[in-house]
Amino acid sequence: MSDRLEFREKLGGILQKAQGAQNVLSVREVEEYFAEDGLSREQMELVCDYLLSQKVAVKGYVKQGGTVNEKTEEQAEEHYTEEEKRYLARYMEEIKTIKAEEAGERQKLFAASIEGDALARGRLIELYLEKVVEVAKEMYHKEVFLGDLIQEGNVSLMLALDELKSAEEAHGKIMEEVRAGMQMLIEEQTEVKRRDHTLLEKYTDLDDNIKKLKEETGRDVTIEEVSAFLDMPEEEINDILNLGEQ
Repeated sequence: MSDRLEFREKLGGILQKAQGAQNVLSVREVEEYFAEDGLSREQMELVCDYLLSQKVAVKGYVKQGGTVNEKTEEQAEEHYTEEEKRYLARYMEEIKTIKAEEAGERQKLFAASIEGDALARGRLIELYLEKVVEVAKEMYHKEVFLGDLIQEGNVSLMLALDELKSAEEAHGKIMEEVRAGMQMLIEEQTEVKRRDHTLLEKYTDLDDNIKKLKEETGRDVTIEEVSAFLDMPEEEINDILNLGEQ
């Protein structure tokens, strides 16, 4: 689309659509929403990335050579590490021991939990554990251990139950908080790894330059000399060099 204002309005519209669907959309739904706009695959990826940045889970979104594809659960599990597969198998075995939900039980539990019933709250946590796993699978990110994602979802689940005010809106609020918690963990861990990677690159580059300066002078060099050679503050050099000692 050539009209940027129109495109921004469309982005606002897809966000509203997501909010009405508990902040979860599928790739197919996103594609259908923009079907008349003639977006390229690369543009569709940008839209999906934008939705993720707004804490909207895009079910089935995976980058494969510059394309966006629907990803089945079986395909998603192919990307799990062996440790994640073992963790998931053990965890699901534990969940299977939980008593099955009875008809109408959840709504009664919502009301009781809001009134401060700890037993009702505990039972609700049990009933949502499998749902948390489903969301973790949807939001799986290779930079975050699946078990950490599940546990973050469980923490968000408990916090959401603590803050419940209305039984009618309970389920939507709970799932919104679970997804938001997982998305925050993903963003935090990917940012840490990105920063660590950048620092490692700086350390490698600095180490190469120090070796070069040693070869040119034929002796060990001081921090002051390195600073002058690279036009870099001594404090920054010391900070980077300390990485190699950690």
